[in-house]
Formats: sequence, C-alpha cells, structure tokens
Amino acid sequence: MRVITRASAKITKATIEAAWRQRTADQRLIIRDKECRGLALIVNPTAMSWVFSYRPRGIDPRTKKRWPNRTVTFGTPEKHSPDDARDIAGQMKSSIKGGTDPATEKKKAAEAEQRKRSTLLGELANEYEKEFPRRPKMRGSGVPSAAYVAIEMTQVRLAIAAMNAEKKAAADLDDADVRKLLATSSGDGGNARARFGALSRFLDWCQEERHIAASPCALIPRTRRPKAHQPRAHFLTPPELAQLWKAAETLDEPVWRDLAHFLIAVPCRRSEAARLEWSHLDVAAAEWRQPGKMTKNRELHRLHLHSLALDVLKARRELLAETQAKGDPAKAARLLAAGQPRSGLVFPAPVSERPIDTFSDIKDALVEALKKQNGGGKPTRTEPAADWRWHDFRRSFATALGEAGFPEAVADAVLNHRQSATRGGVLGVYQRASRWPEQVRAMDLWGRLLAGALDGKRADDNVVPMAVTAG
Repeated sequence: MRVITRASAKITKATIEAAWRQRTADQRLIIRDKECRGLALIVNPTAMSWVFSYRPRGIDPRTKKRWPNRTVTFGTPEKHSPDDARDIAGQMKSSIKGGTDPATEKKKAAEAEQRKRSTLLGELANEYEKEFPRRPKMRGSGVPSAAYVAIEMTQVRLAIAAMNAEKKAAADLDDADVRKLLATSSGDGGNARARFGALSRFLDWCQEERHIAASPCALIPRTRRPKAHQPRAHFLTPPELAQLWKAAETLDEPVWRDLAHFLIAVPCRRSEAARLEWSHLDVAAAEWRQPGKMTKNRELHRLHLHSLALDVLKARRELLAETQAKGDPAKAARLLAAGQPRSGLVFPAPVSERPIDTFSDIKDALVEALKKQNGGGKPTRTEPAADWRWHDFRRSFATALGEAGFPEAVADAVLNHRQSATRGGVLGVYQRASRWPEQVRAMDLWGRLLAGALDGKRADDNVVPMAVTAG
C-alpha cells in the first residue's frame, strides 16, 4: 500500500470530506495539521482516524539516545471534530511534559479493560463453581457435598441476576449493587439471607483471587443485612405422634406408611432414612450404623433401635420377602430365614425404586388421613396441626429426653449434632466419648413413650427419670 503524506495544513471539516472522496483501495493518506504539531489525520481505504505523534522526554539508558517517536490513535472524525482533536492532542502534550507517556498509559488502560472484561461476574461464577468443590468447608472438615455446591451456586447466580450484573466486571461491583439485591429480596425471609450469604462467600473468593480489592458485601452494615429466621420451636407430644402413627396405618402405599412410622420411631433426618440400606443395619445388635457419606457432618454414626423401630423393619422385611416370592409363602419364609434382603434400600420409591424424595406428598396424605380419622373436623389440642414438619420429630425426641432428665449432650449424641453447644469448642475437640450406654437408654425410653401413647397410656406413665450423679 502506498503511503502519501501531504504538506501541513489546517485540517477542517471540508478537508476531511475531500480526503474521504479521494481515497483509493491501494493508498493511505496522511494529512498533518498545521495548527497542532504532531496531530495528523490518517485516511485508509475503509476508515479514517486521528493520530498524535510525539517523542517521549528523557534518554533511553540502554542506548544513551532519545526515545524514538511514538504514535497514539484516539478516535475518528465522526467522533472528534478537528477542534476536539486539537484539544486532546494538547492534553497529551501537557501529560508528556509532566513525564507521562500517552502510549504507555493507553496500553495500560487497554490491558485493564481487557482484564475487566475477562472478570465479568457471570464468567467468574463459572470459575467459582469449578473451584468450589475443592475448597475446604467453613465448618467441620473435608469439602462440601455436590448437593451443597449446587444449592450455593444457585443462590450465587440468583444474586448476580437480581443485581443485573452478569456482564458487569467484578471490579465495578459496589455496595450500591448489593443494596439493590437487598431491596429486591426484602420480604423474602430465609431466601434473602441465603442469597446474601452465598454472594458474600463468592466475593470473598474473588478477593482471594485478586479479581477485586475488597468485597462490597463488607460495606453493608449488619443492621441492613437479612436477618436469620427465628429458630423453629414446634414439637409434637407422644400422643400427637401416636395420632400420626395411626393415620399412617391407613395410607394406601405401604412404603409411605413404613417410612412415616420409622421417622416417628427413630429421630434421624428424613434424607438419612430415605437412603437407609439393609447393609447398614445389624438387627441382632439392634443398631443402625450410618456411613459417613450419608450423615450431615460426614462422620460415622450409630443409632440404637428400640423394639418399635425393629418392628417397623421386621414388617418391611416381610413385605419385601413376599414381593420377591411373588405370592409363594414357602419361598417368602425361606427368604426371611436366610435374612433376606441383605442389600438395597429399606424404603425404595414405589415406581423408580430410588431413594424417596416425595416427602411433601407423604405429609399431605398423612394430613388427609388424619382428617378422615377425626371425622373431617379441626384438630383438637391432642392432635397434631397441619403445620408440623418432618424435622419436628427430632425436636420432639430431644424435648421428651429433656423432660425425662437426660443431659442435653446425650440428645446431641443421638441426633449427631456435631456443632451444638454441648459438642463444640474444647469439649468437641477433647471429649470423644459417645456416651453409648446413655444413648441406648434414651432410645429405649423414646420407644416406651411412643408405645405407651399408641396404647393410650399417659406419656409420663412411661417416663423413668434418669439418675444424675455429680461427677
């Protein structure tokens, strides 16, 4: 391509229009401005641009000579008029006199902008999702489970979407964006808190990776952050649980009935019961040995099974043997005598045979069964209301133990509460005793309370206060 340089002249609008009409495919025209030294208009076959040429101040220490000329491109005639271009060139001259190199500054600005584009929050969230499963847990040991990672990342992306910040550079995010999130999430209760917490942890990671200088979540006063839900305090008495037990007996689906009975009898988490396998049970020892992979704190845990819980498992085994035998009583008896089944889920879903996850449906069926059982009327004071939760059964167990005089540490041991006040701090580190004999007595008492309620006895008829000795 030929390069033609015209003699210096004052560049005007007419000069620019004439030069554009005269452009050719194999030529580049350079028109230098007479009014501003160093300023020039470059006319290429397809575009025009303003350039400013200069020589940086000082001497190159390596060659001992002045620095070579440099050129900065800063826009087009469509964006900057000739007068605007002269003003910009004048500002560059002033910065050069002050020791600044415009070309270097422009390069730095371009690199910074490129870094910002590569740290868009939407893209960083993708990186965070890859890194998150390898990050140590904030509480306890090990790394977070896949289920926790999925929940956390959902909250992170919902937070970013609420701030409309998917295409925003992390460095440009400020506390005003976070306040926008809080405003849109106000009244959303626990979801707002979960979203803010997930965003805060994500931005802490961004700070660790040096994508941002500081997390804007830290600039939100604690008084403005979403409040935690008031801890649920609802529990059911043994007579109320007995009502639910009897309602479960009327359910059409046997596995729903048995699972409901088991959750009333054993104060485990519903997900643990859903994933219970026959291989985890030692019926002869009346023990359920939970592998670490299925407990919340990822530690091995065992539960004593009282007679009521064992009855549920016995009925479950008989039903599964009958199903396997396909109506052959002799074959079913042989399977039971051989201790079958020895593997597989205790409470498989009716159709998929996978772990049950339809707890809301089971609860709805129980509530309807309870209404029919009571003639369709409203629950009385001795009947469970419809606002119970599966987790309330664990609270019911702990409350009954407390009323019977058992120490809180025993209930915590049965419930596998690693982070509780009774099992945290120095006690959690140095006191490793499981208090198994007391756990056995506690579970047996719970079984007697439930059995008594099912027989119509008063709960306190079955309570044997625990002897507590000073030590």
